[in-house]
Amino acid sequence: MNIDTSDRRQLEESSNVLLLAPLTPTGNRACLELLASTASPAEANIAAVTYTPPPETWISDWRTHIEELPAELAFIHANTVETSGDEGTEIPSDVSVARVDPNQPMDIIAPLSEQLTRWKDNGNQTLVSVQTLTILLEYVDFDTAFRYLHILTHRVQAADAIGFYHMDPDIHDEETINTLKPLFDAVVEVSDDGEQWSVTETYGDRTATSEHVQTHDTDVSIPDSEGGLFASIRDSLSGVFSDQAGPQPSDPATSGSSAGQPEAAGETGAARSAGGSARDSGVDDLPEEAMLTDEDRIRELLTQYGGRMKQADVTEETDWSKSTVSRKLSKMEEKGLITRVQVGRGNLVFLSGYEPETAKSPFEQETD
Repeated sequence: MNIDTSDRRQLEESSNVLLLAPLTPTGNRACLELLASTASPAEANIAAVTYTPPPETWISDWRTHIEELPAELAFIHANTVETSGDEGTEIPSDVSVARVDPNQPMDIIAPLSEQLTRWKDNGNQTLVSVQTLTILLEYVDFDTAFRYLHILTHRVQAADAIGFYHMDPDIHDEETINTLKPLFDAVVEVSDDGEQWSVTETYGDRTATSEHVQTHDTDVSIPDSEGGLFASIRDSLSGVFSDQAGPQPSDPATSGSSAGQPEAAGETGAARSAGGSARDSGVDDLPEEAMLTDEDRIRELLTQYGGRMKQADVTEETDWSKSTVSRKLSKMEEKGLITRVQVGRGNLVFLSGYEPETAKSPFEQETD
């Protein structure tokens, strides 16, 4: 695949690109060549979200078509079934692989966010490859996929990365594709033989997509404004080891879904036809608290409180019920993101890495 100067510039200026290519070896090759054409492998960080093919197959295909592996490579493999890749292909020791349930696409966000944060200042261009949306839509309904992509594309944009999302246009109806297009800055279309391709810019209104997301029940807090976890982390990390005043309470309306009925896909696409490009403003201009998941909000609160909080304070700051906070903290504790220590009649919540060294800690006198 040969990319001329104008098309390459357009892709480099995009944050998220929809790749319409067949779900065939030719389409897979187009995905890899597009990544390699956007940034030299020696200067690229690539986070690959894969479904059916295991990471070993991805690496084998990359070496066949591109040869040199990216400077940094990580996989989020959305498949709970253990599969073996191409015989003789091994995953290098410095390549991480996170495995998630394909029926739970939101579980992809956390490991991907960790990679994007880790690579932020290493001087390479970070690329995210999702192969493929076609398989994703086999596991989850359209509305779930739309909410997931709405969050994912904002995360990629906030990290100053470029995301490529493969989709087979022959498998999906035109309405489905047109409804998703406003989530992306550009669309690359590849012919069946992989020889002909074109780049077009989209003009989606992300305010409209945010409204669409909030018409459905979700466990993810999605404010109307744009942004990501990374801007918040950037501003708060300087105070991690110092005492800070508590953050302002978040608007409780952002953590719930609206009472309206879901829109039809055609109506949603029409509603998004007006408005400006998602890239009208830079990452530094985006609101700091936008697009945080509930777990991200709790982690941000803990960071701003120096790594520890009373569980009662988490409830007060988020305006969630006690049972909701307990349930969310239990999930985070299972994932190893936080630790809870019972002190008196209440719990202290510690961000991972900030736990007391012994069960009998200097915080023992604190109570809720």
